[in-house]
Amino acid sequence: MNQDTLFAGIHAVLYAMFREDETIDMRAMSAEVDYCIASGCHGITVLGLATEVQKLTFNEKAAIIREVSKTNRGRVPLSVTISGNSVAEQLELAHIAQTNAADWLILQPPTVGTFGAEVYLDFFARVAGSVSLPVAVQNAPQYLGRALSGEDIAQLRTRCENIVCVKSEESALGIQRIIDLTGGTMHIMGGRGGLEMTDSLRAGCRGFVFAPDIVAVAVQVY
Repeated sequence: MNQDTLFAGIHAVLYAMFREDETIDMRAMSAEVDYCIASGCHGITVLGLATEVQKLTFNEKAAIIREVSKTNRGRVPLSVTISGNSVAEQLELAHIAQTNAADWLILQPPTVGTFGAEVYLDFFARVAGSVSLPVAVQNAPQYLGRALSGEDIAQLRTRCENIVCVKSEESALGIQRIIDLTGGTMHIMGGRGGLEMTDSLRAGCRGFVFAPDIVAVAVQVY
């Protein structure tokens, strides 16, 4: 799929749905996919922060990927957020996503330790360099406690040709800075629950990842 299409529009990041016994409710997850597509979303994302990804076991993550892919049936692009505290852990989940029809991946930084930017750049480069899908990195310091600067992202773009997008939880000015520093070679997916959405569009952002409860309105705004 053309990347200008792949990273454009409103993508819905699914909530994790649980039964009373705290197991994943796969029927509810499937219904959520159908609802978001019926609401006009342009893509589906799973295992993001809205999916409470840090609270799920590895097997639960894998099961959600399989169920959502089966329900989606290729109707809209599917992206999977990849989390984990080692390269091996992230690659294991990334390979499950690849074999279940994911169209692109979103890499989160490891949550253990606090390191300089070079450590995170190396981490992302090792994971991205071992997969065949287009890759985004999630830059969300207020949620993840770790961030890359615009200069760091520009460096990462030159190191890995399949890192082509930033899932950016930043202001429109921050988005504009990334676009300027990367010469417009990186796609930007905004978020922040729709804050500064129209300003972000003017800055050059062409896609957004929002939770399902605002998808229908966000599609109209877009």
